[in-house]
Amino acid sequence: MPTALRSPENARIVAKVGPPPASLTESDFQALAAEAERPGVAAVPVGSEGAVSAALALLVEGLAPFVEGRLVRVHRDRWKSIARLSMKGRGRGDFRWDAYSVLTVLWDQWNSLFRNDLGHAERSLVAELKSFRNQWAHQKSLDFDDTYRLVDSVRRLLRAVGAPNLAAVERLREELLESHVAEAVNSQLTMKAFSRNRVRNIGLYAMCCVVIGIQMAAARPDGPVGVVVTGMVSVVLLTFCYLIYQQYRADPPLLYGPHECPRCRKIVYRKTCPYCG
Repeated sequence: MPTALRSPENARIVAKVGPPPASLTESDFQALAAEAERPGVAAVPVGSEGAVSAALALLVEGLAPFVEGRLVRVHRDRWKSIARLSMKGRGRGDFRWDAYSVLTVLWDQWNSLFRNDLGHAERSLVAELKSFRNQWAHQKSLDFDDTYRLVDSVRRLLRAVGAPNLAAVERLREELLESHVAEAVNSQLTMKAFSRNRVRNIGLYAMCCVVIGIQMAAARPDGPVGVVVTGMVSVVLLTFCYLIYQQYRADPPLLYGPHECPRCRKIVYRKTCPYCG
């Protein structure tokens, strides 16, 4: 997602339609936002990369007002300067909340601002989310277990601060789990169907070989005609033997072969879409 579009204001759109491609311009994002507001637009794509991006965007949307409110209450007009100090020089220029800044300020100012409102469990969640965010920022892929844990940790932390967008995170978590279960079930059904069809085909080919062999033994053709018939039957039997061999050697189906991405409508060859992720 382009850096210019990483903001709490856009978090709701990102959470609804997923992270936009890196080449997306501001004007294109506005069109995407308008499309997302139409009734019936589906919520989050729940691939791992899309779920991580959406979860971090929702984290900023729900947590930034809480952190900023505590800073303003204690430091008044100096709150931006205090926040920049926690970020150790990375907050220069126009200050805007993102996943790095909100988690860093929350962690660094914990004893002075937040320990009376949040407990040790929430502090552990902040440390865990900082680690996940760093992995995501450095382009390290997260598997389903880590992605689900990240989304659930975001949900727990937002619930602790009473964030208004908690329902969106819970919906994201449910959709992520449903998608994972659906993929696992579909994979099992596909493999079972493949194995069942292979056994059926081998059985049919073997039965044909047996029937032809029995008929040939019963007929026992003699003379030149018998030689021709015997040769033809031998070819047929060898063909069936080759088909049986091919069934044994057949590769399992590609569970994530070429398919159309439901978001960008492009044909992709991987489980996750490289254009949307």
